[in-house]
Amino acid sequence: MAITPTYAAYDYTARGAQIRSQSIVECRLSDWAQNRPLAVCPRVTLTGAEVRDGEVRYSGKLYFSVVARTEDGAVISAERGAEFSHRAECADAAPACRAEVRLTVEKTETRQDGRALILSAIVTAEIGLLVPSQMHYLSGGEGVVCDFRAARLCRLYSCAGQAEFEEEFDTDYVGDVLAHSEQIGLTRVVAGTGALDVSGEVCLCVLAKRAGESEVVSYERLIPFRAEIPCDEAAAGMACRAAAEISSVELSATCDEEKGRCRILAQIAVSVSGCVFGGEKVLLPADAFCPGAACALRRDSVRFEEPTCAFTAVERVSGTAALGGTVDFSCALQAAAQCTVEAAASVSEGEIAVEGVLHTVVFYREGEEENSLPVSLPFAFPVRSDRARAGDRAEMTAIVCGVSVRQKTEGELEAEGTLRLFFTLFGGEQTACVTELTAGEPVPESGAAIRVFMPAAGDTLWETAKKLGKPPEQVAEENPELAFPLRGDERIVVYRRRELGA
Repeated sequence: MAITPTYAAYDYTARGAQIRSQSIVECRLSDWAQNRPLAVCPRVTLTGAEVRDGEVRYSGKLYFSVVARTEDGAVISAERGAEFSHRAECADAAPACRAEVRLTVEKTETRQDGRALILSAIVTAEIGLLVPSQMHYLSGGEGVVCDFRAARLCRLYSCAGQAEFEEEFDTDYVGDVLAHSEQIGLTRVVAGTGALDVSGEVCLCVLAKRAGESEVVSYERLIPFRAEIPCDEAAAGMACRAAAEISSVELSATCDEEKGRCRILAQIAVSVSGCVFGGEKVLLPADAFCPGAACALRRDSVRFEEPTCAFTAVERVSGTAALGGTVDFSCALQAAAQCTVEAAASVSEGEIAVEGVLHTVVFYREGEEENSLPVSLPFAFPVRSDRARAGDRAEMTAIVCGVSVRQKTEGELEAEGTLRLFFTLFGGEQTACVTELTAGEPVPESGAAIRVFMPAAGDTLWETAKKLGKPPEQVAEENPELAFPLRGDERIVVYRRRELGA
């Protein structure tokens, strides 16, 4: 019998190389060398990413908000921005790939250059490649018997879009808005018909001076948002994920001196990127053989991953903070501002371990002078989840709000804040199948008219058929009394076919 295997292919998108790249971005404040910086708040935004052969090129904008004390003791502020572009080398990068780029600022420094103040920051890019891939597998063929089993495979469809919204809120009467900082977190990601529905929160912190005073105060606002991102492949019920970053923030303030109030209008633009996962069951060959002939099989495996669940959590953290300076009871604490959080999550059975660091800048008055110092609070805690499984992967967004700092013991500060977390858990299956069959020499049939086959306990219909060299349906038809898996004490009689004319 001629043996002619046939093959099929499954197209999908695979997670490729993970790249980490850093660059230094600087900008200049002219005639600022005489001022003493109290705080520098950076915000970075991605403006573009392109994958080329052997590299990923990305660009962005870095904005600095600077608060400083002048020689005569006044508190002033300024904002500057710088555009940058960088390239990250990657041997696996190719134009057909797509890059997911997340930018963060790891370190900010200031230095004098003549009469100018130089602001510099290290911008870190975490880059993940999405690679078009194809899995080839044996689909059958003449003279080929396959053991097909259902496997869950997954296709990924990406989308991106923008959302713009605004929020108005009242504060005490202030004389000047010094700086503002923002954090963004997600609260819900759901796939609908033709769109990805994304909800989240922006924690806006405004640093200001009271009218007619140098006292620094801060105001915080938690602003909800929602965005519908078009995605032609999306349908209700599909697994999905999303990420968001703040593109721009514009603040304007209107003061009512008679009422002693100030109304602040925040206009915010957010960039959202996301993916929907089209999971489906596909019959793949777990095993194969050729009746009457030897054959060699090649097997390959690939891991398909998709979101299994998403949920929110809130955790209050507190404790003794690490200080970037010294304080004592002569210091009058004024405000905690420019709050950020770094956090990572790892998944075990029934639990997600979260650990990280809360960062803030504390402004205080010492005598007649305004000062500041950075404060950090490390934390670690578990989040229970019945859906968490060992080996799963977690993506998490985290923002911190309601941060307060107090001095209970001289020289020490205690900090606390509320973490608002959004988890997306990813599970996957390792799928293995026969990807190639090479036919060998024919196996000569036994000359005995009758043979008795003694199976092993636990043999399945497929294992029995493979040992007999017959299709499973033929074995079941010829031996209707057999119940699989076998006990091991059965005896299967095999008759040699009698050729016509013999």
